[in-house]
Amino acid sequence: MFQFANRTFLVRAPPGAMLAAWLCWAVAASADNAPVPSARTLDAIVVTAKRRPDPVADEKLTQQVASALHSDPYFYDEHVTVTVKNGVVRLEGVVFDDSDVFDAVRIARRIAGVRRVVTDFYIPDGQ
Repeated sequence: MFQFANRTFLVRAPPGAMLAAWLCWAVAASADNAPVPSARTLDAIVVTAKRRPDPVADEKLTQQVASALHSDPYFYDEHVTVTVKNGVVRLEGVVFDDSDVFDAVRIARRIAGVRRVVTDFYIPDGQ
């Protein structure tokens, strides 16, 4: 029973709930008396490694992709530029339709070392 605002309430709880509440109180009370571990300092960890792009590999990959685009008999590559950074190929320029975009991506993905192909093509209107 407890009183709140001049009224008395009778609280009835199942025995399991009472046991659980008592256990929570007992664990919390015993945690207050637990020994404190000795304070020791941890060594600082310094990470200095950085991933640096390999300009030789990127240049080689640029040449391979450009050569593959040029040697494909169905793709006109005169207005397409190829740049590579960290294995990501960027194709920019003018193509004539959506199938040329898909062909360029397909050709570039066949080259070993290409991680991703990003396109920024302009497709002119059919005037």
